[in-house]
Amino acid sequence: MFPSTIICLLLLIIGAVAADCPEGYEVVGSKCIHRYTGGYLTYDEAATYCTQHFGRLPVLKDCASFLDVTTYVNDGYTTDFNNGYWLGATNGTLTNVWQWSDGAAVQMGGPYWATNAGVNLATEPSGGTSANCATIYHTSGWLFRDVPCEAHVFPLCSRPSVDGLCVHPFVLVGTQCVHIISEIYTWHESRNQCGLVGGDLFVVDDCDQYHKVALYLDEQGYYDFWIGVSDEAEEGQSTLFQ
Repeated sequence: MFPSTIICLLLLIIGAVAADCPEGYEVVGSKCIHRYTGGYLTYDEAATYCTQHFGRLPVLKDCASFLDVTTYVNDGYTTDFNNGYWLGATNGTLTNVWQWSDGAAVQMGGPYWATNAGVNLATEPSGGTSANCATIYHTSGWLFRDVPCEAHVFPLCSRPSVDGLCVHPFVLVGTQCVHIISEIYTWHESRNQCGLVGGDLFVVDDCDQYHKVALYLDEQGYYDFWIGVSDEAEEGQSTLFQ
């Protein structure tokens, strides 16, 4: 079987450009945020929704991103305002450790977690093993609260800004915009498929960049690819297509 996976390359010129977000997302600080307006979801439903929209529930590891997002949601939207939003943070039932969805530890205490007036002014999280997912609510000053993961809350979806460099479905890998197509095609069909999304088969002539792309492909779990090199025009004489 010939290689079944295609790497498409979009010509990229690095320059000083403003942050940008894909359709449906808004620039919020250094992130792109999408506000869901279709009703309340459980934590798992919200996480799935964000994944389907090429994002994830917000990961707020520092004061800057925390302030950016909480300022954004504190805008007077009545329904959202009263019901809060899911964050991408959970408490592992086996480890009893709060973690962000990327595996990083969630910061404890102030200025992130709220004080629960109903439990002797205890600092959140205070729900024990029955409240293993994190939210932000206006009644808590948009500080973190733990609630049952089966609760119904609005999701926010977050993704990095593309900084005007790579357009969907391409992602920035080193200095190139790369997109993987996993369907099986011949080499010529693969060039056509790349062309349909505005790119061409992958070409690299820099050792450092080759290494970055190779590491990225390993992380994605793909190992055989068509690239933009052929000796079809003259046997033994390779031609780069770029």
